[in-house]
Amino acid sequence: MNNINNKTNNIFIYSGKLTYNQDGDYILSSPIQTINISTILKKIYCWYSNQIDIRIMKGCKILYNEQDGRLLKKLDKYGLDSYHVNGLDLEDVLFHSVGLDIDIEIYNSALDEIEGLEVVVEQGDMIIDGTK
Repeated sequence: MNNINNKTNNIFIYSGKLTYNQDGDYILSSPIQTINISTILKKIYCWYSNQIDIRIMKGCKILYNEQDGRLLKKLDKYGLDSYHVNGLDLEDVLFHSVGLDIDIEIYNSALDEIEGLEVVVEQGDMIIDGTK
């Protein structure tokens, strides 16, 4: 997969190295763009249609693959809010993928309708906020 957002039938594909910033957000960075995965998940969670298909891959290895599930927040074993799809802890997989080059595919029927979906693209010293 390339390092550009691909949108086909509401499927968004993000590629890059996953980091965890000081605000507690998961950031996926490539030479072309920086995507705040946490912002996307928050917006899907708060949207009227929080049905989601999500796949996380490292090369050919599937790290997480849940389809046709609701994105829910539950308390994890440490008492922290954690995203779950079909009962499986998405947050745990993201946390253990920090530092890895991964691909994240997200399908949500209303994803392209969400106003202000923040995608940050770094170009030199300039940072541009916008929608994709």
